[in-house]
Amino acid sequence: MAFHCIALAHVDPAFAKYQLTLLCREWFQHPNGAMPAYEWAFDDVNPPVQALAALEVFAIDGGRDIDFLGRIFDKLLVNFTWWVNRQDADGSNVFEGGFLGLDNIGPIDRSHLPPGYTLEQSDATGWMASYALSMAAIAGILNRHGRPTTDLVVKFLEHFALISDAIREKGLWDDEDGFYYDQLRRPDGTVVPVRVRSMVGILPLTAFAVIDEPVLQRAQTLGKRFARMIDERNLGLDRHAAEGHLVGEPGNRRLLLGVVEVEHLLRIFTRLFDEEAFLSPYGLRAVSRWHLEHPYHLDLDGIDATIDYEPAESTTGMFGGNSNWRGPIWFPVNYLIVSALLRYARYFGDDVKLEYPTGSGQQQTLAVIGDDIRRRLISLFLVGEDGRRPCFGRVEKMQTDPAWKDNILFSEYFHGDNGTGLGASHQTGWTGIVADMIRRGGGADIPSLAELMAGTHARADS
Repeated sequence: MAFHCIALAHVDPAFAKYQLTLLCREWFQHPNGAMPAYEWAFDDVNPPVQALAALEVFAIDGGRDIDFLGRIFDKLLVNFTWWVNRQDADGSNVFEGGFLGLDNIGPIDRSHLPPGYTLEQSDATGWMASYALSMAAIAGILNRHGRPTTDLVVKFLEHFALISDAIREKGLWDDEDGFYYDQLRRPDGTVVPVRVRSMVGILPLTAFAVIDEPVLQRAQTLGKRFARMIDERNLGLDRHAAEGHLVGEPGNRRLLLGVVEVEHLLRIFTRLFDEEAFLSPYGLRAVSRWHLEHPYHLDLDGIDATIDYEPAESTTGMFGGNSNWRGPIWFPVNYLIVSALLRYARYFGDDVKLEYPTGSGQQQTLAVIGDDIRRRLISLFLVGEDGRRPCFGRVEKMQTDPAWKDNILFSEYFHGDNGTGLGASHQTGWTGIVADMIRRGGGADIPSLAELMAGTHARADS
């Protein structure tokens, strides 16, 4: 629903805001802060994306409806606390989460583990870092509009610092493979990494923020965990400036802080931009194509499971066998990664160029890369040079019949190699987020988060 609302906001922002607040109403949100997952299992856990969606809908609507932002912020405060209290069993700031809507992306059911086992999740931890930053951003906007929330900005930056430290220190990063993995913690406390190259290890790179100098100076004055994180990473602002980590003029400089260190980020990009791994002609695959020739086997204390690259329908019965995250292209995570790449591009500018696709010898800026992946995703629905839409695959009625060929379906997910639409064809609202990609690619006047925070975006009422 959160992703659906980002697309809806371009058509009917009032309805999009109503839908976002709906699940936060007292008759849906649990008193402990939990939000319902879906009608057949209210207590399952889905990614905490409401704050991100609230910011996007607020921006698409022109950044004016402070009442909406304040109302949903109050409810999300309770939900954030639920996550911290219920989904971090040992208080380590590495989160469990469980299912998280990714169905069979792992070799085992992440919500139903053997007794005594805990799954420490890279994606859940990345989600919570992003959640903390989104809440800090909302608090900052509310503060600028007269609601005294400076202490809450600091609170959420502190949470981000704690999560950022945890993802570095608790073993989720595998330096040999250059990737983030989930890890199974046995009852005796020993840990086994789950070495599957999937979106689980990509999502942490979306958890970053560009912090401006006044916020940095205030954080350092307070001297709390967030300030120590800044200092520990290159010994303060002066050292950051000397090494090029700060951009802008003194007094108005900006610093990039993320849970993924820059050197790790570049290693992940090498895999992400590889056409034999994640990069498909139509977007980013949920599991690396590398696993087609290198299946992963988990044989541990009675657990015997395998995962390989499955670009279309699931070949396993997990979750009923009617949904597959083992290779197809899914729009929600693609949307987040493209958005992250374009935000990285605004920070690094044209100074940073990477090989894209990996192995091609061609160097491209992050802006060009992000825009190319966005075009690949949009091309799923476009008529190609062969006169066919990739999303319709081999269904000739949809490809050629005049009564059907222009009726686009929003499939649940798409074949990882040829782009055929799969899964539910009308049910899945998140694929409609391609509308947001089209509008942004076409130059829609949508304020950036930096403009919303600074109050510098002026948009005429339409």
